Amino acid sequence: MIDYHDLMGERVKVIDKDGDVFIGPIISYEVGIMEDLDYDSIGIKTGDGYCESVPIPDIVSCEVLED
Repeated sequence: MIDYHDLMGERVKVIDKDGDVFIGPIISYEVGIMEDLDYDSIGIKTGDGYCESVPIPDIVSCEVLED
């Protein structure tokens, strides 16, 4: 299991269960219990001022990209 806390600030390529691809740095880690959810999520900055929240249980693969 990946510890996404260790990847904060790293540029990643994440693919979710629907086949959507998100590329960018991980800029946040949201704890689900704080929002009454059963899962945690990561926030990936995918563009200028744009962030995608990806639920961790939906992540199929996560690859750290070299700059």
